[in-house]
Amino acid sequence: MPLSGYLHEYATRAAGVLGDEVEASITLRQHGVTVRAGSSAPDAGRCDQAEAMADEGPCVQAMTSATVLAVPSVADDARWGAWREQTVREGFVKALALPAVVAPGIVLALNLYSRKPTAWEEDVVRAGESYARLIAAAVRLQLEFADLEAAAGAFHRRLSDGAVVERAVGAIMQTNDCTEAQARELLRSASTARDVDEREIARTILRSLVMGGLGEISDDTPTGP
Repeated sequence: MPLSGYLHEYATRAAGVLGDEVEASITLRQHGVTVRAGSSAPDAGRCDQAEAMADEGPCVQAMTSATVLAVPSVADDARWGAWREQTVREGFVKALALPAVVAPGIVLALNLYSRKPTAWEEDVVRAGESYARLIAAAVRLQLEFADLEAAAGAFHRRLSDGAVVERAVGAIMQTNDCTEAQARELLRSASTARDVDEREIARTILRSLVMGGLGEISDDTPTGP
């Protein structure tokens, strides 16, 4: 199963554990590229998708600053226009972003959404932080013990640099449900902002997003949704 499959399961379990009327979504950020990785429900996933494509929102800020970020009233928050509009459209009134480090250069955020107007309870925040760390540890273990380095190394050696970039574009399109042009722009922006070659960013994305499922993204030339 690719990593995205496990993260969908983790998000679903988090939503079940952390209270009634709570939906959960997980995002990954690496080399400045943010991707939606798993959601307990489509509505929460769409909120994270809007955030990933705009590259701004509570989970992006939480991952960048390594601090928990609560949004007690989404409608009244003037930040992050694309995310706010999508979240209000989905009917959520509050949100909570809980970051956790997976490995150097890779961080995730467990994002909680709720339609209940009451403030986030402290025990939910603490439990959410613990669950985010558990998810990060599980992802880290998968990266360490799936013998990915050898498999990915052999895989990438069989591919040209261009093919690696094309497969990464396809992975971004699949996880963020975006167009080819949008996926390429995310790669280009991250490369320019961090002075890191697009090929290196592409290799990192393939390693973390499609672990155990490299064959699922098989077209060298992705097409739009």
